[in-house]
Amino acid sequence: MGRTTACALAVAAVTGAACRTAPAPRDSVDEAARSYVRLVLALGERDADSLDSYHGPAAWQAQARAEHATLADIRARARALADSLVAHTPDRVDDERERRAFLVRQLRAVASRIDVLQGARPPFDEEARLLFGLEPGGVAEDSDAIRAELDRVLPGRGDLASRYAAFDRQFLVQPDRLRAVLARAIDGCRAATRAHVPLPDDKVAVELVGDLPWSAFTRYEGGFASRVQVNAALPLTVDRALDLACHEAYPGHHTINVLLDARFGGRRPELLVQPLFSPQSLLHEAAASLAPSLVFPDADRAAFERDALFPIARLDPSRAGRYVAVARLVDRLHPVVGVLARRYLDGALDFPRAAATLEREALMPSADAALKFMNQFRSYAATYTIGRDRLARLVGGDWAAYVRAVTDPAQTLPPLHAGK
Repeated sequence: MGRTTACALAVAAVTGAACRTAPAPRDSVDEAARSYVRLVLALGERDADSLDSYHGPAAWQAQARAEHATLADIRARARALADSLVAHTPDRVDDERERRAFLVRQLRAVASRIDVLQGARPPFDEEARLLFGLEPGGVAEDSDAIRAELDRVLPGRGDLASRYAAFDRQFLVQPDRLRAVLARAIDGCRAATRAHVPLPDDKVAVELVGDLPWSAFTRYEGGFASRVQVNAALPLTVDRALDLACHEAYPGHHTINVLLDARFGGRRPELLVQPLFSPQSLLHEAAASLAPSLVFPDADRAAFERDALFPIARLDPSRAGRYVAVARLVDRLHPVVGVLARRYLDGALDFPRAAATLEREALMPSADAALKFMNQFRSYAATYTIGRDRLARLVGGDWAAYVRAVTDPAQTLPPLHAGK
């Protein structure tokens, strides 16, 4: 990582009464990056949800744990470091300028996350802007038309949500088949990704757990290796298992981290850590949410599920085509979730009404779990929905554009406006 002065190390470690100011103008951007990493680790010690991943020196994390800085102290340092970076940003547009801009965005998000932890409750759109740099606006599909099409392809008694839930349950992966289905799904995602993206020798380990607020979580461990934890307590259909494999592994979170590590290695200390509530997380979550459609266009997806996954799950392969077609229609309702998250978190809907609306309008079979997730992670829900749609507009189905976006720390997602 390079050397740094004793005073700069003290600042970075959030220790030392004599060094409680932001780095001096002549300090390098690397020193500022190391300070940023330690501030994120310090926040993670106070709020585990705020730390998404870290694969840097264990001593830095141990130091943050020993210091256990207050939220107020971390916030003040993050703001001071961001202000210092802005004040001393070079006029020329170059790599250093982009790194400073990245650090400023991330540090301001850290400060805003602390505001939320201390009780601030800005409106959903404002919180998404402060934490993720996500400006409001965009164009959603006609959800009424999508539901009308689903109503046609899923005839029967009862309302559409009940009919879809009953249909969906027919394709659940039984617990004793889940590990094998996930392994084959990951293999398929890996093969499809490697056909477009050169990757070093890498490794993905999968663990089945039962105590996650997420359906799955990927922790990058460095050295081109990740550990994916899958919440086996939540029911997974074959289609959602494939979604998860693409999202978490190839070309989603694991692949993104491998590509960044291969490109930058230890030359960018700031990439050793990722705060969950940050513009960086927005880009990565948006990319991971887009990953399944990039790997498997609809026809390819139906064929892979029919030929590879249905037999392992011991389901009738002849039913795969209709099942995947229905699942793709339901997936097109995902913008509804972002709209409902905004209304719920802004207080326009209480929990029972929000759950009923999610079930009715987004055909979400586990609406209560989704709302509990929103209670805990708030505007993070926007990264899966609004973020995904913004990135899709930026890269389309172009693998090269996808790779450029996820390996560029300076990449941001531009706002979309109605009519564009």
